[in-house]
Amino acid sequence: MTDVLFRFDVDASPQAVLEAVKTTEGIKGFWTSRAEVPTEVGETLKLEFAQAPLPFDLRLERSDEQTVAWRTETFPPHWVGTTVRWDVEARGGGATVEFRHAGFDDDAEAGRVAYTWGQVVVALKRYAETGRPDPVFT
Repeated sequence: MTDVLFRFDVDASPQAVLEAVKTTEGIKGFWTSRAEVPTEVGETLKLEFAQAPLPFDLRLERSDEQTVAWRTETFPPHWVGTTVRWDVEARGGGATVEFRHAGFDDDAEAGRVAYTWGQVVVALKRYAETGRPDPVFT
């Protein structure tokens, strides 16, 4: 199994980062402008992208004061069974975020998604620090 991992600092509170990754306004502010965001564990996050034939489906597995984690359900096929996790902790006046997309069957698939995830985590950092929406995908 192969994982994609990014660890980065954000000049915003841990709460601001967590609001970005677990609310509709937040997800639409940095990731994609077309999203249905769950509020309860067990519900499904649906993300739409212009080039994708179906929404990405990720079931919310954990959402608390430090971690948000989803498990991919049906689409995209090469993500099914993988987990996407954001761990956020206080660091001075800001936060440190550890992002992990785990469980890829091979290195090649993880390599293909790493570049896009890099863009997404930079957009999250910018959004959490400024509060200005600028999603990677519209």
